[in-house]
Amino acid sequence: MASIQCEKKAVELSLEEKASLDELTKQAERSLHSQELLAGALKNQTTGPLSIIASKIFAGQVVRNFPNPLRNLDGFAMSGTFVKGVKAAMVYSAKNKAGVECGWLLAFSDTTNSAGGRVFAECGHKGKFSNINWAQVEQKLEKSGAIAKAYDIETETSLYAGICGPTGKSAVGAVFLV
Repeated sequence: MASIQCEKKAVELSLEEKASLDELTKQAERSLHSQELLAGALKNQTTGPLSIIASKIFAGQVVRNFPNPLRNLDGFAMSGTFVKGVKAAMVYSAKNKAGVECGWLLAFSDTTNSAGGRVFAECGHKGKFSNINWAQVEQKLEKSGAIAKAYDIETETSLYAGICGPTGKSAVGAVFLV
């Protein structure tokens, strides 16, 4: 399989973050099966396991479930029609170093009606994600690019993610941090 090329612009990542994201997207690419349109690799660098508290599938179907709980490193996959592609979001929850309940939102899409793959990230207090406006998340995703990075100063949580590859064969990588 040819290597998936990532375009990394607009969002600044450190060299360490870029290297980690590159490794995750390569891992996702290696796990991509012929019937799948998108594969993802997620890495948990928080103090404990992350649990899904909400998710939304806008387009496509989950082939390999989003990891729940996400303990260290795990993956997922989605399929869909080439016309509609795949688009989804999930929110993970765990405590930060101070013991405060926090949330990390990751949204991604690989659809033919957008300019390539897109990712959106947000994090902060868990309460921020108690009543999610999925239409607003979808709008923010559509305005995003191939790389996303979020940091919440109050909770000291962060998340960075990237999506690579041609439409219909994308790889997503994301790292959750405290």
